[in-house]
Amino acid sequence: MRELSFDPSNLEFIFLSHTHSDHLKGVENLSRDLKLPVVIHENLSIDQYTKGGIHRVLSVTPGREYRFRDLRFTPFETHHDAPFSLSFYFEMGDIAITVITDTGKYDSDMIAYAGKSHILFLESNYSEEMLMKGKYPPFLKERIRSDRGHLSNFQAAEFLREVSALENCFIEQIYLCHLSKNNNCPETVLREIGEGCSGKIPLRVCDRGEMVPGIPIQARRSSLVPGGS
Repeated sequence: MRELSFDPSNLEFIFLSHTHSDHLKGVENLSRDLKLPVVIHENLSIDQYTKGGIHRVLSVTPGREYRFRDLRFTPFETHHDAPFSLSFYFEMGDIAITVITDTGKYDSDMIAYAGKSHILFLESNYSEEMLMKGKYPPFLKERIRSDRGHLSNFQAAEFLREVSALENCFIEQIYLCHLSKNNNCPETVLREIGEGCSGKIPLRVCDRGEMVPGIPIQARRSSLVPGGS
């Protein structure tokens, strides 16, 4: 946030997808220090994963829309080996964004949320070839490849082909993210996915730790609604 000149005091919520340490670590301190509510699945008992320092918990129901000022968001369930994991569809003013990571498979709900978004952040976690030839023990390889693991490059490509084929696909920019440190890299993603798999939609692979300083948006929701001005 500091390197992007973003003032943390502008934050309103922390959206917690699941309780694995690479997503949970630091949430407690951030919530407490900035007095921010943490958005979690309604069935998740967060106290067993923290030391009780979360400022406030906002429990949400998958599939239900929530509103706060000009922000609307809808949580939806993912397929991951952490209890009650979520991803989110956001509408901020007239811009819609969907984030899909940490899921071993995708479903029709994910396709629908992605298709009505201007921006899609989609997991492309691992290369099947790199994973199977790598040094991970067999049980970990199977966990990653399972329906409760992560999306491979090939699965991400399939997802993009399906969503871009929708009759009303509003996506203007795709960001492929959550790349494995040991089992993927941007060059492999592009080779295995193919830059043309999403049709005419611009696609960018986000390397680990990479900052995206600005998100290009041209269309607006009003222009996509029949009769909108």
